[in-house]
Amino acid sequence: MKKETTHRLSELAKRVQGELWGPDLEVRGVSSLELAREEELSFVESRAHLKAARKTRARALLAPPELEGELPGEKSLILCKNVRAALARIAGLFWQPAHPAPGISPLAVIEEGAEIGERVSIGPWVYVGRGARIGRQSVLYPGVFVGAGAEIGERCVLYPYVVLYPGVKLSEGVVLHAGTVIGADGFGYAQEFGPEGLRHLKIPHFGTVEIGPEVEIGANSCVDRGTFGATRIGAGTKIDNLTQVGHNVEIGEGAIIVAQCGLGGHARLGRFVMMGGQVGVAPGAEIGEGARVAAKSGISGRIAPGEEVAGIPAIPARVWRKAAVAFARLPDMVKDWLKWKKSPGGKGENP
Repeated sequence: MKKETTHRLSELAKRVQGELWGPDLEVRGVSSLELAREEELSFVESRAHLKAARKTRARALLAPPELEGELPGEKSLILCKNVRAALARIAGLFWQPAHPAPGISPLAVIEEGAEIGERVSIGPWVYVGRGARIGRQSVLYPGVFVGAGAEIGERCVLYPYVVLYPGVKLSEGVVLHAGTVIGADGFGYAQEFGPEGLRHLKIPHFGTVEIGPEVEIGANSCVDRGTFGATRIGAGTKIDNLTQVGHNVEIGEGAIIVAQCGLGGHARLGRFVMMGGQVGVAPGAEIGEGARVAAKSGISGRIAPGEEVAGIPAIPARVWRKAAVAFARLPDMVKDWLKWKKSPGGKGENP
């Protein structure tokens, strides 16, 4: 929800530890270079945006210090090293989610023994099972299911049709987007041959899921409970839509996992791992602290801390980039080789 408020550029510069150049204007919001109005603040992250910055109607810009001399002189500038982080801090002053007011809908079902904290909002058709606990100022949108004994920390937001299976635990400030399922059984089966052929015997999952503070998980994602023990997601981790986290996976704090990734059971991700979209991580694989994985990569074995990898199977990104260039040239290389082989000098022998 947009907040009708104004802020002076000097106030915003102080908030992001930036330096103000030009008139100390009042701004009423933030927007992109193309959409910004005169009274809004916009942003320039690199030289690739200079052309749009010269055309924008915004009278004030966030920009890195090295671009100060290349931006229009009539603009007020807030110069800061990390423009994207500054934008995130400033945008929150002008926009906040419009959550429902505290209160419990008469259409919700709250079982005996459930504990509801102060100023909690529980919408229609929410179910809260026996022994569940919901921390103060949390918001449960319509259709949320909270299983028996599940725990929700303070200031959590569960959007429509989120499902928490019994016994799972959310720390404070967790955000789960619509359709996310936490605590379903992992995909564990044993195979047995009998008189009727192959059978798949389900392995019961006795474990749980533990999600740390300030974690955000995108829509229609799934986090499976542990077979034994817990599947764990560390504090501050952000997971995009349509991601599958298998049983007993452990994700360290501050990780970034982009959409449509799949993490097999017992995989381990260290702190601050960054993973592009559609990455597959094999069961039991390990990705070290601070490693970066390019989109569509396949991970098996172990990735060292701080390493950047790409490809299937994943190899060092610097090697993969060279291999990708060579792969694109293969048809011409084969054509040249066949032409040489048919030539008098080739004589049907390998070069």
